[in-house]
Amino acid sequence: MKKILVIFAMLAMLGLVGKVTAETDTTCTRNIAGEIITNSSTEPVTDTNGNTGQSCKEVPDFYKIKVFRFGLCEANPFPTNDLSSCSFFVNSDAGVEHVITYPTEANLSINKQMAVGTYGYMVLILDNRLGIKHTEQFSIPVFGATGSGQQCWTINSTTSFVGQRSGVLQASPETPAMDCGDTPAPAYTYEIYDSMGLDDDEGGDGENPVFLATDDEGFEAPSGKMYARLLKSDNVTTATTFQDADRMLVSIALTTPKTITVDSSFQLRFKMSDSVSVDLAYDDGVNRLYAIKNGADPFQIDLVINN
Repeated sequence: MKKILVIFAMLAMLGLVGKVTAETDTTCTRNIAGEIITNSSTEPVTDTNGNTGQSCKEVPDFYKIKVFRFGLCEANPFPTNDLSSCSFFVNSDAGVEHVITYPTEANLSINKQMAVGTYGYMVLILDNRLGIKHTEQFSIPVFGATGSGQQCWTINSTTSFVGQRSGVLQASPETPAMDCGDTPAPAYTYEIYDSMGLDDDEGGDGENPVFLATDDEGFEAPSGKMYARLLKSDNVTTATTFQDADRMLVSIALTTPKTITVDSSFQLRFKMSDSVSVDLAYDDGVNRLYAIKNGADPFQIDLVINN
């Protein structure tokens, strides 16, 4: 049995060119009651490494994705988005929607058979609109879209990573993508990745965002070097603007090529590890702390090959 662990670390790559908010590195610090320890300040939370900031990381209740292509390739698909050498576990123009929950194991239905061969690359194309449905507990009352309380939850809304997508909510204390109160009523909130970076200056602060379709530097994943690009909705053409970016292509140059035989069988398993950033914002004018959104962070895919 061979096991390929793919870390879908999109935010780790985006972090090379900056972040929108001051995000900590690890999970939120909680009290004995299980509530995120929170204070009314510009850095309201602390992670388990002692870093303070406006957000920290947690495992969401539900994480929704849609997969269009997932497979192995003989040649590198990344330079020209060429998938002609690939064989697919999932090959669907409509997309296969999948919900990952914790701690339940989430197996994805495989709708294609792999061709016999040796493959040096892995490819994944998925919707760049990632869904989170989550309820969180805080140690002090926090404000949301219509109320306040120690419980806050996602509401039906869509935001974007860089904030340049038209028709989406600009999450802020004035327009939160979460609500708070005594009776949670969580719904899916979605985050669209409308660019692979924030601006054209290395280490920039995102004040002058420009569209970046491709991560050229790549990311060292456990299975090999990973690259990512935003595509148009045809699953082939590289996106050119904040508005036409509808898919993510992720390609991994595998450290060890994988051989598929006629006797091979497969299983795809998804799991989460700190896969949501709980984002807060303090309004010092009214001395209120707001829950403004849940950002979609990395998930993991286990591909198990049995020969």
